[in-house]
Amino acid sequence: MRTEDKLKNILRDWKEFELPEHVKREFDKIFLENDKILTIIGPRRAGKTYLCYQLIEWLKDEVPEDNILYINFEDERLHPLEGDELTKLLDIYYELFSPEEGKKYFFLDEIQEMEHWEKWCRRIDEQEKDIKLILTGSTSKLLSKELSTSLRGRTLNWKVFPFSFKEFLKTKDIDIDYEDRNIFYSTKKRSRMKALFNEYLRDGGFPEIVLEEEEMLKKKTLQEYFSTIYYKDIIERFNVGNIPALEDFLKMRLDNFTGQMTLTQSRNNLKSIGHSVGKATLKKYLNHAEEVFFLFKLEAYSTSRKKRSRNPRKIYAIDTGLVNAVRFDFSEEYGPALENIVFIELKRREKDVYYHKNEDECDFIIKEGRDIKSAIQVTKTLEGTRERELQGLEDAMEEYDLEEGLVLTENEKDDLVLDGKEIYVLPVWLWLLSHD
Repeated sequence: MRTEDKLKNILRDWKEFELPEHVKREFDKIFLENDKILTIIGPRRAGKTYLCYQLIEWLKDEVPEDNILYINFEDERLHPLEGDELTKLLDIYYELFSPEEGKKYFFLDEIQEMEHWEKWCRRIDEQEKDIKLILTGSTSKLLSKELSTSLRGRTLNWKVFPFSFKEFLKTKDIDIDYEDRNIFYSTKKRSRMKALFNEYLRDGGFPEIVLEEEEMLKKKTLQEYFSTIYYKDIIERFNVGNIPALEDFLKMRLDNFTGQMTLTQSRNNLKSIGHSVGKATLKKYLNHAEEVFFLFKLEAYSTSRKKRSRNPRKIYAIDTGLVNAVRFDFSEEYGPALENIVFIELKRREKDVYYHKNEDECDFIIKEGRDIKSAIQVTKTLEGTRERELQGLEDAMEEYDLEEGLVLTENEKDDLVLDGKEIYVLPVWLWLLSHD
């Protein structure tokens, strides 16, 4: 079939398309109102397409329907299609649609599936000033700092992660806020929050999983997510040759999620089970996993880049439900799961985050500008571990001259004063409801 006919069929389908019901996601409309290209990025199945539907629904209140176009480039009818062939899209759009004067909005979902798409987007951005481009993708290559020079500086980014705890609660028709102090002090409300948080911790926040009621299907679907990320997003996209080594490496990282790793340690572990893989290759594997939002590296803080690179990295997963589905036994990993959820929330909030490593360790320190502004320690409970956990936090507070620190636990709440410095103890689920 000719390219023109493929595109015409896709555009005709869009004219007849009815937006499905969807959970409203957090989004700042200023990103849609700005003239720059909007890139919506995040892991596969996190809800980027449904966020597009949400934005389209908003726009339909203010913009004629024919001024809005949506194309999903994972549609098999568009393959093979290269970015150069997109030149025909504009003519076909004006042939089939009757847009009115004013802004037109083109939603191009999973645009990175097309070769040479950036050149076409640049041309549209330069020559068609009345067209706003909204691009989505499952790779951090759409981040402005990683785009080719053809689009660098022309985009604004919005990251879509699996549901936050607040978004998760909305799916249960619960709209609650951190300022509602009765949450903690009311036994009934606290018990309800704890039960829901345990579900969120176990199953994670991927929208399809949250909305699924059958437990067996949740686990099977999450295992399929892992396979798709593994095969399609990493092996196919980056042309990985040693597939068994990659699979074992990723599973090792999930088995030790939130733990420290070095490339030497990983190489030796893989060697012990029969894989001969160099450190340079393992570094690529880790970068690939991070690029598709599957794993994240966390560095120990130092003003010296060389020192940061020498210290072990801590590794976190995009979703605790995904970890739970792939690992053999998740039940004993409550503490690391809490820590993972806190890390992902900090990433969701766009924090510049590190861990503190001295004689003692603090899970997270947050940098604002040139200075460290806050320190967070995460533990299941302070009972029996109080001295060790507080020592790591106090060490970070002393190092960076902080007057207060935060300990996040499963369900404890307290205000402490140690050596004249304040330490606030909160349940993770309550902190997740805060605004910042």
